[in-house]
Amino acid sequence: MSRTTAALVVAVLSGALVAVQARVNAGLAERLDDPLLAAVLSFGIGLVFVAGVVLARPRARAAWTAVRDVPWWTRLGGFGGAALVAVGAFAAPRIGVALLTVGLVAGQTSAGLVVDRVGLGPGGPHALTAPRVGGAVLCLAAVLVSVTGKGAGDGSPLLLGLVVASGFLISLQQALNGRVRRQTGDAGVATLVNFLVGTAALVSAYLLVGAFVGWDADSWPHEWWLYTGGPLGATFVAVAAVIVRTLGVLRLGLAVIAGQLVGAVLLDLSVPAADHGVAAATLLGVALTFVAVGVSGLPARERMAA
Repeated sequence: MSRTTAALVVAVLSGALVAVQARVNAGLAERLDDPLLAAVLSFGIGLVFVAGVVLARPRARAAWTAVRDVPWWTRLGGFGGAALVAVGAFAAPRIGVALLTVGLVAGQTSAGLVVDRVGLGPGGPHALTAPRVGGAVLCLAAVLVSVTGKGAGDGSPLLLGLVVASGFLISLQQALNGRVRRQTGDAGVATLVNFLVGTAALVSAYLLVGAFVGWDADSWPHEWWLYTGGPLGATFVAVAAVIVRTLGVLRLGLAVIAGQLVGAVLLDLSVPAADHGVAAATLLGVALTFVAVGVSGLPARERMAA
């Protein structure tokens, strides 16, 4: 198996983790009745998990000293992860994991084009091509198709707009974390920087919101699996930081998308129809997204002008 093929397989599996993380965080948010607190807990637990891994490895501890030489703006990838966790925890119970994933796909694919074109990722710039642009357009069409399966009064268009924006930030996160990993030489260090920034952002937001509306977390769920969103997210971030240089941001995003879609549909199909299930329009949107992924991966016959 070639290095590229292995990276694609790992990326698909990590994409499935994103779908599982969304379901776990959504469950925690429902039990707490506070999506923002659920996001803080997810990122905070992930931070402790990653810090433990880094401290346990002498090489990672040595690599941590190189963080001070990394440009400050490359350390901001954690904002993308924070947005994903917060928006996902709020949106997943309301629109389902499958529709959530379609919206993320649109944002990821569109951002992947921009990020690869300007060379923000560690692999340098990649030319815009007709298949890549066509795939991004199809992904946006998939979102429009999917939202027709939801009632007009449930806020889906606004939620999907936030989800698409989160997907855009995910691609930025992958590019920035990849740069940190390249300059420090350690994926664990890049992941720790990501979680430090993301946790700080979420805690600040939670304190700010709580100052106006108050805090109410009297009931804490006892199911252990509801607190695994952080380690799942940390695994995804670390994997992405390693393989983004091999695949590029767009290609990594496409492979992750494949895993997300399969995982998301399977998760939503496991939910009773009386809850929310999977609408026919959402399934159509997922199918259209698969087509978009395929189109984006076609070889280009000619390069588009910048």
